[in-house]
Amino acid sequence: MTLKRKVTIVTGGGSGIGKGICLGFGSVGATVAVVDINEETAQATTKTIEDAGGNAIAIKADVTKSAELDNMAQLVVEELGRIDILISNAGARIVKSFLEHSDDDWNAMINVNLSSHFYASRAVIPHMLENGKGTIVFVASIAALSGRPDRVAYVAAKHGVLGLMKSLAIDMKGNPLRINALCPSMIASPMNKSLAEDAKTNSEWAEDNLAGRWGMPDDVANAAMFLASDKSEYIHGTALRCDAGELTAYVRRDEMEP
Repeated sequence: MTLKRKVTIVTGGGSGIGKGICLGFGSVGATVAVVDINEETAQATTKTIEDAGGNAIAIKADVTKSAELDNMAQLVVEELGRIDILISNAGARIVKSFLEHSDDDWNAMINVNLSSHFYASRAVIPHMLENGKGTIVFVASIAALSGRPDRVAYVAAKHGVLGLMKSLAIDMKGNPLRINALCPSMIASPMNKSLAEDAKTNSEWAEDNLAGRWGMPDDVANAAMFLASDKSEYIHGTALRCDAGELTAYVRRDEMEP
């Protein structure tokens, strides 16, 4: 699985799953463009990669602004020569009941969790086509595959990511590009910090999958590296679950009691 010297853009790369993906790609020799709205965290991730002997640059960009992602892609080409891989990862979550969701809540979730993937893809694909090859991986969620409580806008956006991925994969037929998605479950990232550190949810939620533990950003990074590598060259238009069998293993609490 060779990713050495592959120019890889990771959005939301300053923290959480995105940071884990950046560090993973950096550790195998990829050149990483760490894109984040928070310039300080992007710089920190970049420094961690460089301190470990890797190559990275930090770019500040708001993924909900198409012009900023266009500029980001152009900057990557100018500084690094090309774009081989896009890991479109940036996301956010609002948790509140349906009737409490405001217009602003809805629009925020759609913009950051769905529109950002469209903007990022549109920004990088012309450069990939010019380069003659490219791979895009959208980081979605198991919320793209099932309903979740008190997350109506988030879930709708994540379902939309898979629709975008599938349609884009078809539109790229005949071109040297591959488009896929990842669907992680409960990952011990800053987004889930309070749940991962709570004694009750930490232990109970660990029982909800077949691995018997919370996922870590490294778990998602490893899956992303596989989908971005030539080892997955026959995989197109696919949503890969990175959930330790959580959706497969669903049982009611009392069904597993002796």
